[in-house]
Amino acid sequence: MKYYWAGLLLLLTIAGCSTGGKSSTKQDIQAVFDIPTDPIQVTVSTDADRQAEKLIPVEGGSLSATAGDGSVFTLEVPADALVVETVIRMTPVSAISGMPFGDGSAYAVQLEPDGLELYANAILTITPAVQIPVDQQLFFGYQGQGTDLTLAAPVVDSNEIKIQISHFSGYGVTKGMLADIEPVRQRLGGSAEARLSSRIAEEISRERQRQLLGSGEEGLNVDFEAYFKEYGEQVVKPRIAAAGESCAAGRLALETILGLERQKQLLGVASSEGGLPFDVGLMDTVTDVCMKEEYEMCRDDHVVQRIIPVWLGMERQYQLLGFAEGSPALENAKNYVRKCLRFELEFHSEGVFDDGGGGGYNSTVESKTILQFNPEDFSLIGKSALINTAYDLRLGDCSVTSNRGGGDFEVLDLEIVPGETSTSNPLGSVEDFNLLYFPGNTSESASISCEDQPTFNMPHSPVWTGFFLPLHQSELSFEKGGYEATGWEILGAEYFAKKEWIKDEAGLGITEVGTFKLYHRPE
Repeated sequence: MKYYWAGLLLLLTIAGCSTGGKSSTKQDIQAVFDIPTDPIQVTVSTDADRQAEKLIPVEGGSLSATAGDGSVFTLEVPADALVVETVIRMTPVSAISGMPFGDGSAYAVQLEPDGLELYANAILTITPAVQIPVDQQLFFGYQGQGTDLTLAAPVVDSNEIKIQISHFSGYGVTKGMLADIEPVRQRLGGSAEARLSSRIAEEISRERQRQLLGSGEEGLNVDFEAYFKEYGEQVVKPRIAAAGESCAAGRLALETILGLERQKQLLGVASSEGGLPFDVGLMDTVTDVCMKEEYEMCRDDHVVQRIIPVWLGMERQYQLLGFAEGSPALENAKNYVRKCLRFELEFHSEGVFDDGGGGGYNSTVESKTILQFNPEDFSLIGKSALINTAYDLRLGDCSVTSNRGGGDFEVLDLEIVPGETSTSNPLGSVEDFNLLYFPGNTSESASISCEDQPTFNMPHSPVWTGFFLPLHQSELSFEKGGYEATGWEILGAEYFAKKEWIKDEAGLGITEVGTFKLYHRPE
């Protein structure tokens, strides 16, 4: 696999020119890659009662939250930052302890889903309850619930407090001086990328102060060309080499390269002619390994709720990165989804009518329907014979020969309703199914002989259907053109879900008992 290392070197040359020819010592550069054994951690307390939540589409959107002290946080997510529409949560931080710089104040917010990577930087605007002078604004971020404290990059040309967000975690501002960073710089960040990002953020903060306060010569004090080169050797290349080992390794390689590009953009260095620092081969590798892992989880552990979002996310990534459609890896991904989402639906129903005088009838039906997802039209449909397994017509003293008669059972759609993911359940779950179906028309008949009367034949009639349709009338959706079955009991194994019911119209003497059993049987 070939990558655009020549383009990367060109970018680094441009970066060197943009810094005004300033130099960096080997000692300064190596310090970024000397990962501390005790990176700074802070203790974070959040105010869950003031949490804000919103579904943000891929076209972008904004979300605001207000802290207990009146500080306001506004997150602006641009178009094409998200792979799929995402529920974003913003929780104000009520207190942070253990900050190694600043005056003890902290105006911060927690962004979730934690660790979400963006394809374009979001902007977090903070309006603190107490005004902070420009030259005393220290921007920071941390991972998870307070690990790996680093500096965060502000928007240079804004008088407002604005932080550039490339992934979701915790971010904030405190009151202090950049000189306060020096004693603890070596402990900021617990990884090479976090430490490099923190170092760049420090210089961008200095540049912002120079521009807004009009002090000193414009231009960065550090030439980051050597930093980027070393980062490419020590971090980027090994991660690309390991991209095919697992989905996690592949995603890490992509995130590393794209994260590096964003760091360059913060310094005013863009990719040459709008190109990318890697070719479609890396994306194909990541897609193959990730979709294979998703299929294996689906096949072996019946994790059916993830594979469609993962597949659509991969398709979206190709679009965001500007790669042409029709990749063999994406075609193979469709096949993984198709093989994963294969079900067998068993239907059983028995209807009984008792006229109270010894007469009446009962009819029993069953069907087995194969459902397999079609990635071309997103359908999960199927049709099978509705078998009339038993039919018995009773007419007092008359002799009756009952003749069974079936029809067709049709599934119009099967929708998987996923539950929410959490730190304790990162794979998520299936919360419910929504089955849209038409039960079919049976065709029972009978030959009837009564005393002193000639034998006559009752024509084919939808006897069982006559039970079912009126008893399930509340489940009929005219808009969707079928009956809906929700409220399933989720079992989660090969026998994945079931739904049972008893319908009774005592005044009419009609009862119907039924069951749906859904089996997950991937190819």
